[in-house]
This record gives sequence, C-alpha cells and structure tokens, in this order.
Amino acid sequence: MTLRRVSADAGIIAALGLATYLISRSMFDANPKLLIKYGAAAWHADLVRWWAATVVGMSALLLRRRVPLAALAGTAAMALAHFTSERPGVTPLDAAAPIALYSAASAPLRRSVSYAALAASVCCALLPRLLTLRGAHFGSWTWSLAPAVAMAVAWLLGDRARTQRLYMEQVSARARDLERDRDRQAELVAAAERARIARDLHDAVAHGLSIVVIQAQAAAGAMDKRPATARVALASIVATGRDSLAEMRRLLGLTRPDGPDLAPLPALGDLPALVERVRGAGLKVSLRVDGDTDAVPTTFGLCAYRIAQEALTNTLRHAGPGATADVAVHCGPDQIELTVRDTGCGAGRQPYEHRGNGLRGMRERVAILGGTVTVGDAPDGGFQVYAELPLTDIPAQRLAEPA
Repeated sequence: MTLRRVSADAGIIAALGLATYLISRSMFDANPKLLIKYGAAAWHADLVRWWAATVVGMSALLLRRRVPLAALAGTAAMALAHFTSERPGVTPLDAAAPIALYSAASAPLRRSVSYAALAASVCCALLPRLLTLRGAHFGSWTWSLAPAVAMAVAWLLGDRARTQRLYMEQVSARARDLERDRDRQAELVAAAERARIARDLHDAVAHGLSIVVIQAQAAAGAMDKRPATARVALASIVATGRDSLAEMRRLLGLTRPDGPDLAPLPALGDLPALVERVRGAGLKVSLRVDGDTDAVPTTFGLCAYRIAQEALTNTLRHAGPGATADVAVHCGPDQIELTVRDTGCGAGRQPYEHRGNGLRGMRERVAILGGTVTVGDAPDGGFQVYAELPLTDIPAQRLAEPA
C-alpha cells in the first residue's frame, strides 16, 4: 500500500511537471520576446534558484502522507520562490502547495495545528501582494488572491475528508462494540440456560436419588423378614428412577423428533404427586394449598414446585428419623407464599447452605423472578424454607442473566 501511494504521488509530480513544461513552451512560442528575455539568461542565478526550489518542493511532496507539515513547508517555500522569481506567473507546479495543505488538513493532527497551517499557508500566498511586488507578474488584486483562495479551498476539502474519516472510524468502532455486545449477550443467555438446566437437573436428580437411596435402604432391611415391604420399596425405586430419567430426557432434549411429545413442566398442581412420592419414601408430609393454582403463570409455578421439591429432598436427607414435614402454599392475587417446615434437627452446627448447591439454586431461581427466600431454623424447632414470589412481569434482561 505504501508503494502504491508513493507511485501515485510520483505520478502527480510528473503530471505537474509536464503541464508546466507544456504551458511554458506554448507561452514562449506565442511570445518570442519572452524566450529572448529569459532564454538569454538561462544560467542566471534566478533560474538556478527557481529550479532548486522546484526540486525541494517536489521532493517534499513525496512526504505528504508521512510528514504532512514538512511537505507543506517545502511546497510553500517552493511556491513563494516561484512567485518572487523573474520568471512569469504561476505554474502548475505551484499546485503542490494546496495538495500538501490538503494532506495536512486531512491528517490526524490537532485542530490548533491544522488552523495554524491554514493561516501560515494563506499568509504565504498573500505575501507577494503584501510586499507590493511588480504588478506585471501578478495581475490584478483578483488574480493575486487566487493562490490564497486555492489554499483555503484545499484546507476545507482536507478538513472535510478528515471529518468523514473520523466519522467512519466512529461508525466502525460502534459496529464492533455492538457486535461484541451481541456476542456477550448471546454468551450470557447461553450461560443462563446452562445454569437453568443445571438447577433443574440438580432438583430432579437429587430428589429422585434421595428417594431411591432411602427406599433401597428400606428394601435391604426388609428383604428377609418383610419381603412384601421390600417389593413395595423396590417398585417405588423403579417408578422414581423412571420418572427421573424421563425428566432428564425432557431437560436435555434427548427425545427423538418422531417420539412422544414432551411432558409439560411441573407446576403447583403437581405438588400432590410430589408429596405422595415423598410419603412413599417414609416421610410424613402434609400439604395445604390456598387459592387458584391454575391461574399461576407457568414460570412462577415451576419455581414454587422446585423450591418445595428441594426443601422436601433436604428434609429426607438431613432431618433425621421420625421427622415430619408440612408444605403450605397460598396463591394470592399479587404473590405466591410457600412455606416448607420440618420437625428435624435443624441446621445444626454446619450452615445449611454449605450442604450442597440446592439452596443456592433455590435463591437464584427466586432472585430471577424478583422474589425473596428465607431459610433457617424454625421458631419451634426443625428447619423452615419460606419464599415469596411476586406475580409481576419478568423483564427479558433478567431472564437472560446468568446464574
């Protein structure tokens, strides 16, 4: 790319030099007296100065993309030397100064530096007229102002190019930021979905395995003396295992497209079945439900169901022998209140939150829905889980937050 730019600048210099040669030749051909006047002094010092300034200015023009201010200084000095020489008029080579000013105005320089370059260039363009040099060389005031106007126009064009470039850079940066935000949002949504699946798997698997372990222990103890009880426990293990596997398939989407439809998500209406499974595992559980559970939105009903499932599973695992549990649900017009209390040994010395990830997932579920959950020892002994779920609209960004 740099070689192409240098080649383009070299082409500009060659075009300006050729145009100057052709114009000078046509001017001398049209007026032979000029050829006699200036040709006789071919080796005059003024002619040497003119060509030296030309070489310096054209060499500086090659640097306009790297050091625009140096290029502007070199081309401006060349133009000033041309204007003050004995040779007649403005030549195409003097267009190098506006080109250099255009490059300086479009370069990423400070605005104060760009304005200073404009002021210095205009002053250099007006300097020959201000010094009242020979009018034969510069014509009327209108003609003498042409170089200054050319410099101002070149600066305006360069400044506009700079503004457009900065705008496009800002647009590109904004597009990149939006793309990063989109990717980040997609990652957050994926993380939230993974966390949701992990919570559901934990609740389903932990609950099923807890019942399976308890029933297996009961079956092992009754195998010799009470075979009928052992067979009931084994049947319960089979049923619980099948239910857990079915829910895992539903959560992970492993059913085939031509298979049966997926079962609906559990809700408050499925609490009696949950309580029956827990009772089958040997835990005495009572259930009270107030209000219309069918009017509860699916998301809130699922959350309440999972809270009750996790609380009863923890009661099975930690409450101890002889414990009982009570589940109370109140479905009001504005919120759902869920209380799961047991008569076990309570949290004990170890904080209940440190016994697994169930309570952490419970808190995350409730927080996403804007509710609150309180866990700890019950006032009359045992352990209690109390949750409040406000029945309000859930903002989409909260559903996308990773747990």
